[in-house]
Amino acid sequence: MSGKEVTIDNKIMGYIALFEKTAKIPLKECLDNEDMVLFIVGEKKMAEMFAKNQNIIAQLKEHINKHILVAEISRDLLTFVQNLFYRFGTREINIIWKQGRIDIQVAVDPMKTGSAIGKEGRNIRLMKDAVSRIFEIGSLSIKQ
Repeated sequence: MSGKEVTIDNKIMGYIALFEKTAKIPLKECLDNEDMVLFIVGEKKMAEMFAKNQNIIAQLKEHINKHILVAEISRDLLTFVQNLFYRFGTREINIIWKQGRIDIQVAVDPMKTGSAIGKEGRNIRLMKDAVSRIFEIGSLSIKQ
């Protein structure tokens, strides 16, 4: 586990407060870019979140006005990457360990490759940042 130091600004603090108030569960991580907010919840918390509020994603999107992605954290790198890319129709995940460096390649549904990468690579960078907060990785890319 990486344990990278992270600075949280007021905007992220607002997203965290809104999420926890709306979802009624604690949040592990929150990251954003110009297009998306990524909320990372604890293991086995997705079902609890949707049981408490089935319209959580729509409500968050209405308040934040960006795409919303919620994923469960995992202590297992492969499972965490699967959780992050689930929405994009994960087909295959390759984790390559080479000379002390971990590189990850994710193959997604070809119709969702553009969304997984995002405008100017924003979404894939956001996913890499999310994984890097928990695991030490070298790169994260979409396999085409």
